[in-house]
Amino acid sequence: MNFIELLPMLVLGTLYALVVFLIARKRGVNPWVWSIATLVPFFGLIVAAVFMVLTLLSVLDRLSVLESRLTPATFE
Repeated sequence: MNFIELLPMLVLGTLYALVVFLIARKRGVNPWVWSIATLVPFFGLIVAAVFMVLTLLSVLDRLSVLESRLTPATFE
């Protein structure tokens, strides 16, 4: 396997790593660990998918907490 065959995967991994880095900074988790793990060919796509699922679950948990704080008086 030569470099030309890995180039599309490296470009895609770099784009994923950039997105993961930006989201990780906003979430308050270590962006470097997640981004570097995302850059590993083939394995990085799995890491990026796991990170996105964990982020989605975190958002849903926070939304659930906000919904539980709502009272009927909130809308009056």
